[in-house]
Amino acid sequence: MLTLGYLLITGCDPDLKKGDKYARPDWLAGKVYTQILDQPDLSTFARCVELTGYDTILDRSGSYTVFAPNNEAFNAWFQQNPLYNQVEDIPLPVLNSLVKYHIVQNPWSKSQLQQLDVWGWIDTLDINNDKPRGYKRETLLLPKNRKLGIGSDEVDHSIKIVDTLQTDFHRMYLTDSRKYTPIFFRDYFSIYDLSPDDYSFYFDRPIENPADIYYAGAKIMGDEIFAENGFVYNIDRVVDPLQNSYEILQSEKGGYSYSLFLDLLNRFPEFRYNADATYDQPGASEGLEVDSLFDVTFPELAFDILNEKTTAPRGTFGLPSNVSIRYHHGIAAPTNEAFNQLVQDFLAGAGRWGNLESAPRHIKRIIGNTHLSTNPIYPTDLDKGFINGEEDRVTVDQNDVVQKQYGSNATFVGLNKAIVPRAFSSVTGPVYLLRGYSFTMFAIEQAGLLPALKRENEDYMLFVESDADCQEDSSLWYDYSTERFHLFQGSGVTSTRYALNVNELRTLILNHVGSSTPRGVARKEFIQNLAGNYLVVNNETGEVSGTAPTTYGYKGELVVSEFPQQIGADADNGKTYRIMNWLSFSSANLFLKISANYPVFHQLLRKAGLSQDAQNRYNFMSDNENYTVFVPTDSALNAFRADTLPIPDLRKLLMLHFVQGSLIFTDGNRPPGYYETSRIDESSTEFSLVFSKIYIDPGTDMITIPNKAGGDFMVVEESNKTNVMTGRNIGEGTEVFPVVLINAVVHETDRVLVFEDLDSN
Repeated sequence: MLTLGYLLITGCDPDLKKGDKYARPDWLAGKVYTQILDQPDLSTFARCVELTGYDTILDRSGSYTVFAPNNEAFNAWFQQNPLYNQVEDIPLPVLNSLVKYHIVQNPWSKSQLQQLDVWGWIDTLDINNDKPRGYKRETLLLPKNRKLGIGSDEVDHSIKIVDTLQTDFHRMYLTDSRKYTPIFFRDYFSIYDLSPDDYSFYFDRPIENPADIYYAGAKIMGDEIFAENGFVYNIDRVVDPLQNSYEILQSEKGGYSYSLFLDLLNRFPEFRYNADATYDQPGASEGLEVDSLFDVTFPELAFDILNEKTTAPRGTFGLPSNVSIRYHHGIAAPTNEAFNQLVQDFLAGAGRWGNLESAPRHIKRIIGNTHLSTNPIYPTDLDKGFINGEEDRVTVDQNDVVQKQYGSNATFVGLNKAIVPRAFSSVTGPVYLLRGYSFTMFAIEQAGLLPALKRENEDYMLFVESDADCQEDSSLWYDYSTERFHLFQGSGVTSTRYALNVNELRTLILNHVGSSTPRGVARKEFIQNLAGNYLVVNNETGEVSGTAPTTYGYKGELVVSEFPQQIGADADNGKTYRIMNWLSFSSANLFLKISANYPVFHQLLRKAGLSQDAQNRYNFMSDNENYTVFVPTDSALNAFRADTLPIPDLRKLLMLHFVQGSLIFTDGNRPPGYYETSRIDESSTEFSLVFSKIYIDPGTDMITIPNKAGGDFMVVEESNKTNVMTGRNIGEGTEVFPVVLINAVVHETDRVLVFEDLDSN
């Protein structure tokens, strides 16, 4: 634009025509390298540029932004690198990398450095693109392709990366991108609720002024220096090219090594041959022999540890293909000593896997992802907690941090104490750590249930059958070669084999996870499980059952009692129990239960117009609502002479016995209070439907419904006539394990409820 303006001026001003119209005007800034030469304080960097040949590149074509370390910065750098006394001492490959890492493609003013996101320039009026989250820029430094050694995992025979000196088989990794560098400014920290102290944690210097901008660990001094093809910035430190997470893990600084953790991550590469890049190499088109190039990713890990480009967290949609300027990852790696201690504490010992090598692949993946994060990890995150690659919130004591480094694709902290995976510390711990429960462990993995079972702040009961018991009663089999599940009903030549899909595994496991542990006060407690069914705990005998009698084997003929035994210590979110037989679950339809067992009550519902017999339902009830039904005996209804009531009164009387919105058992686990019935209250209008409420006190081993005076109108005591659960099948009816949702509980009573006599509001 400046050149165009100059041409317009010279074309219009006759005085200018008198001179050399091709002469360069004095006010026009030189190109980037020329501008660097014009700054005496940047003479050392100018020499670096000259020795690498970038003097002609920067002044010939393209547009650039150069972050040039000043002479004082180089003096400090030489002191930190005593092998070099002057620029000429630096080996050319090292110098090339250093120069390229201080050059960013395209011109960026100070303002523009703080106004970018993945969609381009931010717009304060666009709620989807109004914050400068794009804080990184791509430098000119492109790392060389890397030779990787290839080995085979001894357990699952999958490909793994090994030291190139340990194998004769190699593959060449195609570097995916130039290196990126972070640029820090005030808004970056406010966007992510970070503190300026988070910057000093990695770069060992404070942010002195809120208006300052930092190129990695270097502060920009003064204003930008305008050039014809870009900008030059004077910075107060030499920035060594940032290593990516893989390079950091390979290096040993400060006496700490992370080789064991890197070996673990190296078990999860995926290689894809890149034909285009292979044949694009010099000489390939002429038939010369060239390296086969491969793209390498780590799809089972939280992020690709080798790649310079970063990616958005899984489940993030609608973003451009390259989001590296916004997203950065994190790694909290245990030292070798800490890693060995984790293995010793959780994998070694009787009945366990013994060592890391013998453990299943997903346990190795869990350990790896527990120490990775899709987001950068700052001290603020260590204190508040960060989400790791296993979707767990993790806090870390900063006293355990022995090393810290800001990488090109991830932040890095080294730990002298490993992070314990929640799969090990939650109720799934015994299942994942003991060899004898591998069938259940693989079922949890295939069904994708680990995130639900390891939730914090829960009080679960997890019931599991051992592999030996599963094999004995044929109730669950895992084929290691095909990684599929099945079971057998019956035995010998009369047995029937059923294959189990993911949904059936989910039903089986979730039916055996109680959402709370019993208080142990009532004779029986009714614990909802994660499948929407219920577990029945007999606190007097210790027996546990589902909503159907427990049998030996799948749908076996022999009914057995199940007395669970706890395995392992109490977990941080509940307890785990061994059972000898999987529990059974079924449920009758409420309509069928009432019509078959309480004919008088059912006939009255029909008379009141509340029953639709052809559809096996009562028309005032919703399938999506829970009900507690107090059903009077036939003799109680006959004595009350309910059949003599006018239809409107009969309807109100009957609907009063259906409490909607709650399942109330005799275990005292519901609070006392006013509960809404299905009876339509007299206060209803044509615009507002109101349901009558009555006071119910769910006590221990009984349910009390008081009268208006505060006395007992009716007491329902726990017996085989109470706590009868009904529900509906929400599956297709062809499932191996019925998908049942309990939505009603029936209590038989010896008295008819009368609204006028009850405590109501």
